[in-house]
Amino acid sequence: MQPLVKLHTIRLALLILALLTQSISWAQIDYRFTQFYQNPLPVNPAFSGIEDFVDIKVGYRTQWAGFDNSPTHLFASANMAFKLSGGNKYKNRGVRLYEAEAYSSIERDDGFGYRKSKRHGLGFYVMQNTDGGFSNTAAFLNYAYHINLTNQLVWSVGAAFGYELNKFNPSGISVLNPDLDATYQAYLNSDNQKSSVNVNLGTVIYHKQFYLGYSAISATKILLPGTSTAFNELPNPITHNIQFGFRYRKWRYGYLISPYLMVNLRKDQPVEVIGALRMRYQDKFWGGVQYTLLGSVGLSAGFYLTPNVALNYGYEFPTSKISRVTAGSHEIILAFKLKNKNYSRAYLY
Repeated sequence: MQPLVKLHTIRLALLILALLTQSISWAQIDYRFTQFYQNPLPVNPAFSGIEDFVDIKVGYRTQWAGFDNSPTHLFASANMAFKLSGGNKYKNRGVRLYEAEAYSSIERDDGFGYRKSKRHGLGFYVMQNTDGGFSNTAAFLNYAYHINLTNQLVWSVGAAFGYELNKFNPSGISVLNPDLDATYQAYLNSDNQKSSVNVNLGTVIYHKQFYLGYSAISATKILLPGTSTAFNELPNPITHNIQFGFRYRKWRYGYLISPYLMVNLRKDQPVEVIGALRMRYQDKFWGGVQYTLLGSVGLSAGFYLTPNVALNYGYEFPTSKISRVTAGSHEIILAFKLKNKNYSRAYLY
């Protein structure tokens, strides 16, 4: 009987900790997925339009499997490039026209040739997150401008404008001293929602072999009328996000090895460092491993159902004491390439 009581106590403590963390971070959406490179728009708006096709992603994530009312996340995103500049001043004019295959290979440059021109990127993403009584809905429109610095180096700057709605349903939720908890009483009196307009900013410098990006999530936040007093008092810190990736390619042997690194900096939370290593073979299937410094390990795998439709699965399990009471997190993402006439390889995934 005692082990059951102990297990229940642990579950209750972890749930309270999760709710406290959620209430503190409710002031903004922080992107949290195992396969962050699969859907980069919430991480950095400057990635919009980086691919040579219309890039569509639909995903679902359930976190802390085994908990009642554990966090769940739904998202959908799409982005594309448009208004390409006329001509490519970096074409190799030394290749003869009758050597069409060689010319095409150089111009494509293993999938990077398309990016050798000024262009605009446009995208959007929507997210629905739930965590017990908390719910969060957001919709963002992304824009980016890409310009060449050198033959193989491109600079992109971007911004995202969005609407975010946070709500709390206190039914089924109890606290230790409800009469003394002013925030809980405010929630009971329907002072339980917050809406805002948010602006995210970002920039990326990328090459056919690497990229380096920085973004400021919730760089600007404007609270809309009807926002509750309790939510108004919560902090609205900016999340500074740094992204780095390297692409080691050996297409002759059919594989691509890509290490990734992402760092989240926010003044009211510990520094979060996420590293991942991924290998893709012959544009058919891939697998990877991920480690989060704060205490989790993730595994991912995927394959192409068709040349333009991919299925991705991620599993993440904590390495901290919470692993005693949860089976980890599961994530599934469907990726679609539309208008991909050249069957171009994806740059980020």
